[in-house]
Amino acid sequence: MPAGEPPTPWQILGRLLHRDPEAASLLAEVRHRRVLAGSSAATARQAFAMAHGARLHYEALRHRLDPRLRRTVGFGAGLVVLALLGAGMMLLDVIELDGIWSLPADLAATAMWLAGAWLAAVASRERHWPMVIAGVAAAVLLSLLLMSLHGLGSGPGRPVSRESLLFGILVGVALFVLVVSAAVLMAHMESGSLYGARWRWHRAQASYEAAARLELQDREDLAAATEAWLSRVRAQAGAVAGDDENLVRETLALAADLADSGRPQLPPPDDPW
Repeated sequence: MPAGEPPTPWQILGRLLHRDPEAASLLAEVRHRRVLAGSSAATARQAFAMAHGARLHYEALRHRLDPRLRRTVGFGAGLVVLALLGAGMMLLDVIELDGIWSLPADLAATAMWLAGAWLAAVASRERHWPMVIAGVAAAVLLSLLLMSLHGLGSGPGRPVSRESLLFGILVGVALFVLVVSAAVLMAHMESGSLYGARWRWHRAQASYEAAARLELQDREDLAAATEAWLSRVRAQAGAVAGDDENLVRETLALAADLADSGRPQLPPPDDPW
């Protein structure tokens, strides 16, 4: 470089990187943070696409299975209540059939009640009212049958007391009420497929939010590393250029371009000043 000629931005950065290990470390950190930020941004875009697709799938399934939003009972809560109703039916079946049938028969009777309630719920959703009426009539007849069987377990030929008969009637009515309640619950409970689609959407949304937070953190780290690198370059350029603000700006612009991980390293500075 001729005497008295100001150094170029390329020469300023070359001297800084080859004589200041901290500056080279700052530049390497910027490039590393830029790679991480690019990777997290790509992951966030992919997670957003997956969450968006899962939401569209859920909404399309809801429009097909529940277009008027009539199934207001959540699948999880509905299963809990349905399990309690089934336990109540099981208990009442055991009371009604005590001493006549075995426990497997009581389980089979409870399963039959739940199956009938499900068929009635499906028929009501499909507006097949004759089938609904037939199901209610069958439930009434079965309840009457259980009422008549109650108390026979005390032994053949022994009379049934009035209290036992009244208790059997109350148990039969309670059993019928539980079956109707189960049918109404099933008619207003969302389907398992809709619950699964919503769960997958929420899981994909949570993954996207986590990826977005990581992307933001990587961008902040990249900004901090870039600021540290440019501050070191600004200090070096200011010390060399003096009042030449144009040279400082050009050096900072070159330093910003150099921070891109795709740019090559600077060659050794020739003719250091």
